[in-house]
Amino acid sequence: MSNKIIVTPNWIGKILGKLKSLTIIDNLLNIEFSNGDKKNIEVKDFWDKPILKEYFWGSRLCLNVRGVILTFSFLNGKNSKFLYDELSKTWFINNEKYIKKITNRFYDLTEREFLRDSNIDEVGGLVNKTKDFIDKYKDTVLSGMNMEDTNRINFVLNQYPISHEKVETLRKLYETLKLEERESFFDTVEKNPLTENQRLSVIRNNDINLVLAAAGTGKTSVMVAKVLDLIDSGCAKADEVLALAYNRDAAVEVKQRFDERKKSAGLAFKDVPRISTFHALGLQIIKDCGRNVTISKMATDEKLLIAWFKEWLKVYLLQNPDNLNEFIKLLYQPVDAFTFSNKEEYDSYIRDNEYRSINGEKVKGYQELLIANWFTMHNVQYRYEEKYVPKRRVEIGFDYRPDFYLGNGIYLEHFGINRDGTTRADIDDKEYNETILKKRALHEEYETTLLETYHYNWVENQLYERLESLMIEAGIELREIDGEELLECLNKSGLFEEASNRYIKCLQAIRTERLSRSDVKKRLEDAKIVYAEEYTKFLMSVHEAYISKLQSENEIDFDDMIILATDLVNSGEFKPKWKHILVDEFQDISMARLEFIQAIYNKGPRPIWTVVGDDWQSIYRFSGGKLEITTQFEKKIGSHTISILDKTYRYNNSIADTAGTFIMENPEQYEKNIETHTKVDSSCIYLYDTYVEDGEDILNRLNKSINKAKKKYNYVLEKSKSDSDEEFEITGTSLRAYKIAKAIKAKNPKAKIAILARYNYILNNVKEILKDEDILFWTFHGAKGLEADYCILLGFFRGKVGFPNENHDDAVLEALLPSLDDYPHSEERRLFYVALTRAKKESHIVVNSDEPSVFIEELLSSKYQVNIESSRLYAKNRSIYKCNHCTTGYYILHDGPYGKYYTCSAKVSCPSRPRVCDICGAPSIDYETKSICQNPKCGHTIEICDVCGRPMKIRKGLYGTFLGCTGYGVKGEHCTNTRALTK
Repeated sequence: MSNKIIVTPNWIGKILGKLKSLTIIDNLLNIEFSNGDKKNIEVKDFWDKPILKEYFWGSRLCLNVRGVILTFSFLNGKNSKFLYDELSKTWFINNEKYIKKITNRFYDLTEREFLRDSNIDEVGGLVNKTKDFIDKYKDTVLSGMNMEDTNRINFVLNQYPISHEKVETLRKLYETLKLEERESFFDTVEKNPLTENQRLSVIRNNDINLVLAAAGTGKTSVMVAKVLDLIDSGCAKADEVLALAYNRDAAVEVKQRFDERKKSAGLAFKDVPRISTFHALGLQIIKDCGRNVTISKMATDEKLLIAWFKEWLKVYLLQNPDNLNEFIKLLYQPVDAFTFSNKEEYDSYIRDNEYRSINGEKVKGYQELLIANWFTMHNVQYRYEEKYVPKRRVEIGFDYRPDFYLGNGIYLEHFGINRDGTTRADIDDKEYNETILKKRALHEEYETTLLETYHYNWVENQLYERLESLMIEAGIELREIDGEELLECLNKSGLFEEASNRYIKCLQAIRTERLSRSDVKKRLEDAKIVYAEEYTKFLMSVHEAYISKLQSENEIDFDDMIILATDLVNSGEFKPKWKHILVDEFQDISMARLEFIQAIYNKGPRPIWTVVGDDWQSIYRFSGGKLEITTQFEKKIGSHTISILDKTYRYNNSIADTAGTFIMENPEQYEKNIETHTKVDSSCIYLYDTYVEDGEDILNRLNKSINKAKKKYNYVLEKSKSDSDEEFEITGTSLRAYKIAKAIKAKNPKAKIAILARYNYILNNVKEILKDEDILFWTFHGAKGLEADYCILLGFFRGKVGFPNENHDDAVLEALLPSLDDYPHSEERRLFYVALTRAKKESHIVVNSDEPSVFIEELLSSKYQVNIESSRLYAKNRSIYKCNHCTTGYYILHDGPYGKYYTCSAKVSCPSRPRVCDICGAPSIDYETKSICQNPKCGHTIEICDVCGRPMKIRKGLYGTFLGCTGYGVKGEHCTNTRALTK
């Protein structure tokens, strides 16, 4: 029952005053006046402790009510002291409750949970209120409280004023307490006790948390441990936790690990959190909102998507001749060779950009491509770079091969000159024009017809008119082939297939990036894509056709699952209830997925969002992965707490140092200093070339072992071209991998070995010759998340199908995909990092020394500690095989039906074909009258004909010995050139 105290005025107060009585019941002071008015004041509204003074004429009570001083005089002294004591006691209790409420709230936000960014303002306000309270009541309320409460209040006071440094201190105190409290859990939740950084990643629960996990540092362990910790510690119920994995396999792995670790740690809860892929979650949200949807079979079977697109494309191309002509025009990006500033720049471009005509052959440049296509489209039969008969040389070192042979002794040359005779920047004008004169003279001498087109014809948009007039002049009949014939050419050449695959990828990029027509055009224009408007028109036609196809079937695809679910969340139709959201492989998140998660986060009950990923392993840009969201996390996402997992139990310090140094060359990547559990004293990375000296012996043994299968191995030193049921081309790469694997097995029979390559085609033949061995085969992309004791990495050569991939044919697709940073080969560098860090003990890298990858050239520099196992990889030996004609190529040795021969790795873009030295087998370079071996230890020289390039032979005549061309007796193209012997 409440205490009730009534105080009335004394006889003086009754005469002079207006007060009738003061009555307190619990926290309420009731004031009744003589005129019958009443006023109620809550004691909590007293700003100061009441003051009571005794005088001979009665008592006076002073109250500060929210800054207004109320004074009651001439009170009856009998109960005034009781009233004062009760008011003071109640005031003290109320203020004690007030300050405890403040401090308890402070500790709720800083000690019982991680201090979230969104709570910092409130915490600052609590600290300010504490400061105000202490300033007022240090000698009253605070002096009456016990030591424990006083210390707690003083700790809050010591945070005044709140600052970034004090926030971080409070967070560290929380982490210290939590680490101690959950020590037993962290020791047992995984097979090995969690590292300190793994534990911190688990307990840090800011609004947004970024966990960067280098390869092999246990990101999945952190994901699983965090989910288990949230539920086991009581921070969240199971159904309040959402964990999202990149794909189905990853989701299955997290679920399995969750069940295993829950059981092994002896955790008792029965409920399970939502562990899902983005697509599965999107579909469930759509269904929960009562939408009936069907997933398109094209979404689950890419072959159906390709089949639909090809059929649509055929109809589109044949319904209008303009569509077909436009399609052919868009197969290529035009380039003006005169815009290159030097030969290296030009050579690199030509090497990395393939120009394949609709007739199927590769040509050296864009303008020659236009000519070849015009011939095909007008039914003009031709052969590209056919050898001129008789065999002659116009330029030193090269047999004359006119650009096009049209039959009946008619040739066409496309000369790279302007109207004033000027040439490309890296070509000497005078020499080039003299060569033109020599070619004209040669044709005149042998009575063949030379037709000429020029660079300026193309520049002035007159190339086709020039070709038409030349054909009429030469009496060559022209007939424009129809659409069906042209489409057949595109099919035979592979261009239709190639373009179809490229445009499907463009469609997927548009869907994943959620690009509008204006977005597509802007990206193409920003990337300086020629015909940006035409590409935009065609791509949007593809997109519209695809959407129409889905709508006609009342179906959705995987992109729709996420897009529609995002709309349902944003509209409020679906209300997220998850308090914790975890996202795995965040470095590969797409724009659509990000918007989906942001919607769930923004519309949820103040959830905590934790993302786990590794910017060093972002390798899925082709699927929409936007690395910049991770590397620019603060800018793209917002304020967050970052944790770095930097200790690995997978690989040793040699692999970690090499891989880390390599990946951190890119300043856009986060810096991480990886600590390894396993330490070694020497390098565990080995480099080999593809030249296997005992290759023939290995092949003989292999052929004997597979006779029953009726298959034969042919050994070629260049990279694999094809394979079939009856015959396999075994490359030097394959044989080197075979030898390395056999050596590892001999040393460690139980070793787990994996062979990796950028592309499946490189793995195919290696699989065949090692099919009886217990060996794993992974692509670099497919290897992510996997590991083996020993890894053999293949395919390190240059070019569009090499590594790094230098394919520039997909410029349009590149423009539509998420942006990349400016560092050269940035995503391919990350892919190499992934491949290099799959090995637990040793990584063996097989290199084509004739055209080594730029990555290998970097590894061969002094900053890296690697073991060079092949002498051909040393710079002094590689220089022997460097092409003397182009700036990028190396000479590759082939074994053909007429013996061994060299070609340049730059392929069709470089005509250099050196001889094979008779003495040492190195490339021998032809000059005007001699061919000289490039091997400085050999230097063997032979005399050659300055007219046709054949070897010269010492002959005897009437006037003594002389050098005569060995082509003297060659039927149809004999050469009678002679010259005097020189001493």
